[in-house]
Parts: sequence; C-alpha cells; structure tokens
Amino acid sequence: MKFDKTVNTFLTLLSILMILITAFYVERLITQNNVSSVYTSKLSLTGAKLSDHLYAKVSKNVNQESNRGTLTQYEIEIVNAGDTDITNWELTMPFPQGPKLVDVRNVEASHDGEGIHFLPLYNNITIKAGESIDFSMSIFDPGIYVPTSMTITGFRMSTSGSTLGSRLIFALFVVWIVFCVSYMVVKYNSISFLKKQKNDIRIILQSMNTFISFIDAKDPYTRGHSRRVAMYAAEIAKRMHLAESEIQNVYYAGLLHDAGKISVPDAILNKPGKLTNEERQLIQNHTVAGGNMLKQLSSLKGVRETALYHHERYDGKGYPEGLKGNEIPLYARIVGVADSYDAMSSNRVYRRHLSKDEIIEEMQKGSGSQFDPDIVTYMVDMINDGYVNVVKMETAEDEGGDDKLHISEEDIPGLYMGL
Repeated sequence: MKFDKTVNTFLTLLSILMILITAFYVERLITQNNVSSVYTSKLSLTGAKLSDHLYAKVSKNVNQESNRGTLTQYEIEIVNAGDTDITNWELTMPFPQGPKLVDVRNVEASHDGEGIHFLPLYNNITIKAGESIDFSMSIFDPGIYVPTSMTITGFRMSTSGSTLGSRLIFALFVVWIVFCVSYMVVKYNSISFLKKQKNDIRIILQSMNTFISFIDAKDPYTRGHSRRVAMYAAEIAKRMHLAESEIQNVYYAGLLHDAGKISVPDAILNKPGKLTNEERQLIQNHTVAGGNMLKQLSSLKGVRETALYHHERYDGKGYPEGLKGNEIPLYARIVGVADSYDAMSSNRVYRRHLSKDEIIEEMQKGSGSQFDPDIVTYMVDMINDGYVNVVKMETAEDEGGDDKLHISEEDIPGLYMGL
C-alpha cells in the first residue's frame, strides 16, 4: 500500500514520538531502580533530630499498668526528609533481657540476643523522598524501660531528577515539537501558495482563451491550431526531459505563438490564391506583432520570444532576424517544429493536408536546415506512436457543435502532479 508524502511524514513523526516516550519511561525506570549507596543512620526516639535525611517521630501511649509491670504502646513515624528513596531497609534497636516485645504492627520483628530487628512486612516497601512510613510496637516492662534510639540500614536509590539521558530525551522532544510546528507552518503556507497559484493560473488561462478566440475567429481553417501546437510542443518538451515548469511554459508559448496574427487583415490571411510580396511581408510580420503584444507577459518565461522567433530556421534563413542554430531560443525551436507539423497535417484554404508518410518525409528533409534535428526526432516518434492522433481527437469539435477548444487548468501538462 502506498501513501502520499503527508501521510508518510505524519507516520514518521508519530513513530519518533513513540520512540521518545518509550525512551523516557525506560530511562525513568532504570534511574528509579538504581542503587547509589548503602545508607545507615541512627534515629533518636527521644525527639532529637540526628540526621537531615531520616529522622523519627515517636508518641507513647500507656495502655495498662499492673503489679507485674507496665504495657506501653509506641507509635513511631520515620520521615524521609532527603531527596532519595530508601528501600530494603531494616531497623535495629538494642533491647535488654527484662522487657518483652508484645506486639508489632506494619513490620515484623526478630531477636538475636543482642537486640530487636524490625524488617518491612514486604520487601518492596520503600520510604520515598519527602514521605514517611509508620508502625507501632507494644512493650511489657516489669521495671522501667524507655527505648531511646534505633539504627536504620537500607539502600539509597539514585536520584530520579535530571540525568544526562533525561536531558537528551527532553532536548530531542523539543526538537520534535519545533519540527512539527515548522512542518505544519510550511504545509499551511504551501497550501495557501498553491491556492494562489491556481487562482493566478485561472487568470492567465482566461486571458489566453481570449487571445485564442480572437485568433480562431481570424482564420476558421486553423481552428484549434494553437491548442494542438501547445500540446505537441509540451509533449516534445516532456520527452526531452525538461523540468516540469519548463514544460508548462512551453505549453503557454505554444498557445500564444500566433497571437500576432490578430494584426493581419482577414483578406490576406484567408486568401486562396498566391500572395504578393507585400502580402507575404504582412503575414511574416505577425511574429514581430506577437512579440510586441506579449512584452508585458514577462512573468511567463519564453512566451514572447517564442511568438517572435518560431519562424526562424535552423540554417539562419528564417525571419524576422535570421537567427541560426542555438541562437534561436529553445522554446521557439520546439514550437516551430510543432507548428510546421500541424500546418502540414491540417487542411488549409490553399491546399489539402499531407499524408503521414509525406509529413515524415518533409520533416526529415527539413532536419538540420529548417528544423533543429534533435527536436525533429521527437516529433517523428510522436507521429509514429500515434500521440498526434490523440491530440487531434481531444481538440476536435463534437457533432453537437460544442466548443472544446477553450483550455482549462486540467489541460496544462503535469501542472498539479504530486500535489
């Protein structure tokens, strides 16, 4: 399954985000479960604060007194005032032989002859930084016994604060956010630009349709000529592997190459007989007139030059300036070949169209003299592979008389490819 570029970019960004989130939790898990050192501290049960990291709070309740002794209950709270957790801890309290430990809650106790050892009921009990745990014990004392201290031993966990790994992950996450925002801004601007471009193209096409209507009205025998030449020229440019923007400009140039014919009188343009030298000069001047008309269309590269030079010959014997070879602009050379093909393949007021073989023969005869030989090769290929026939069908009027000659955005080769 293939996705467009936007979907692929979204999936890539989503994948990167998932990797960063996974890395964050893995780094956090490793950091929080990493032992930095063994911790031992003495805790006072008399109210003294012996350590800034761990200290104890004790409250005493006398439950019962008798002739045999006193039963005293102690509520003990151990406070972790440090910045690291203490886990797998153990309390040790010296304990004389007389008193007896009657009851303990929340921890378990053992006796080794030297003292009482208090262990967490579960090994996973942790005194977290900034928190506390509490337990109680009851002591029966036949005499007078007051416990004063106990010692805690445990494992100090590594700080869960900022580490090199967490800082790197955070930095990458910031980069990811910046990239996402930048991508969305660029994408939005691109969409806005394309909308503006489409609107500009509509305006250009409306102007071109107006020109083409005027030209078609001047010479009914060449109706559809400008659009056919544009399509032939664009296909030649495509087969020459020119850039997409150049293919579009060649297409525009083909549409407007005969704009100067508006200045030629109808009587001369549609004269069935032989032209006089003066009349021939008037017709040839349509190239100069077209160049002058399109001077203000400088935003479309090569359009004016094509109108001015599409009747120049490769051998330098053309008009209006007698340019030779590569002195003739590339667009003009391409449109010149396409224009000559359409002239030979169309009925004119003074003759019938030539056959396919006759056209190929004329093209090859003019290769290197009238036409650029490289461009002739592409035109002959288009004749042989049938592309020219497709163009003729697409630009023909249907039986109902509907006009198919006016161009739209969809007619421009490759204009919206990849969008």
